[in-house]
Amino acid sequence: MKKTTFQRKQYVIKKLLIFMIVGFVSNLNAQTTLLTVGSSGTVTISSEGTLNISGLELSPSTDFTINQTQVSVDLEATSLNGTPSMERVYSADSDIQDFTGTISYSYADNEMNGLTHDASLFIYDTASSAWMEYPDTDSSENIVTSSFDSPLQINLVTVGAPGSLSVQDPMASGIKIYPNPSSSVINIDYTENLELTLFNILGQKVLSTTSKTINISNLEQGTYFLSTKDSNNNINNFKIIKR
Repeated sequence: MKKTTFQRKQYVIKKLLIFMIVGFVSNLNAQTTLLTVGSSGTVTISSEGTLNISGLELSPSTDFTINQTQVSVDLEATSLNGTPSMERVYSADSDIQDFTGTISYSYADNEMNGLTHDASLFIYDTASSAWMEYPDTDSSENIVTSSFDSPLQINLVTVGAPGSLSVQDPMASGIKIYPNPSSSVINIDYTENLELTLFNILGQKVLSTTSKTINISNLEQGTYFLSTKDSNNNINNFKIIKR
């Protein structure tokens, strides 16, 4: 009887360990909260100090205070106008306001997502509703650094290929997109097959299709980016305006 009880306890412990391991593995790529500044709290970084948020370093030019916000990291790439970023994206639930100084983003080779070490820093703020690219200013391979003399709003931070925000001229690529702007559908005129992916301004995928007629009537008004990939894996990105 004692032996049976002991074996049962072993079984329960094994089941509990398996549950814990599965739970841990399933959350490896989930968004993880790194920093929480409560409603009545602040974090002040001195002009000679640096705040390292798990690889994202903020070094202000003057004493800088972060008020109520929560900073998280997502270990998946986002889209920069159809071009994938590095597989780590930092986000703040409300913009970090009026930052001046230096921002550094440290990364490991296994997070590069096909990028090279000449990658740029990309920052999104909700005030302008757009990603902005900032070239790397240091010579280290696994660190991207940019300095800011004008006040910066920070909502999302990642690293991507230089020129990721450029948008091609449809006629120059041989791809005709019409009507644009549109309130209902957009048509893609091209002789070969295409894989089409539509992203919103935050880089979130809205839809993907191989159909050359795309219904956008249910989307909110605003700016979107259409990424096209042909049979030779050539990628072109186009700005789409939904009325």
